Amino acid sequence: MTTSYIKDKIKDLQAQKKIDRANEETERLAKEKLLAERKKLSDERIAKKQMAIDMGEVFVNVEPVVVKEVVAEKITEEVKPVVKKAVKKSKPVAKKTVKAVKKVTKITKSKKSK
Repeated sequence: MTTSYIKDKIKDLQAQKKIDRANEETERLAKEKLLAERKKLSDERIAKKQMAIDMGEVFVNVEPVVVKEVVAEKITEEVKPVVKKAVKKSKPVAKKTVKAVKKVTKITKSKKSK
């Protein structure tokens, strides 16, 4: 048997799940709308270029191409004297070995009485 607070909790979770689904749906629709707008702009740009090519014009890209200039920086390395630390030698530790012992069991035949 369930108590009332468990039933209330279940109802709250179901209501929250409905809200979450509605939020996901609105996000999905917004994303689809944005993608549709991008595709429309892209198709218009492509159609404009194709029309210019069909007319025999040489299409020049209106938008300038951005080229990043790489400036070589001087890399200076500071040489620090290397200080060697004394390493303590540890005593060798004896390794423990485990020997496997094979247990032999002897099976004897039982004598049946006749």
